[in-house]
Amino acid sequence: MTVEVRLSPRSLADRDRIFDFLVESDRAAADKALAVLTKGFEEIAAFPALGRPARKDYRSPVLRFGKGGYEIRYRLIQIGVLVTRIFHTREDRTG
Repeated sequence: MTVEVRLSPRSLADRDRIFDFLVESDRAAADKALAVLTKGFEEIAAFPALGRPARKDYRSPVLRFGKGGYEIRYRLIQIGVLVTRIFHTREDRTG
């Protein structure tokens, strides 16, 4: 059963930030990162319980990319899945 995956405004901004960061030095890497994220969204749509449990009511799979990966934080909602954040696992999230 495939469910709908929606991206929150903040997760769309995360996706754009990741692309903008990578495209400055390597367009091919930026395109590959978007392809990895898109494939991850498709996998989440097919298997909504894919990610490991994270904070309350959230799931969080990590998609391998380079020396780290991308963490997609999402929660199940009535119509499917809502992606709330996207981070690189080596990203500083403190500030």
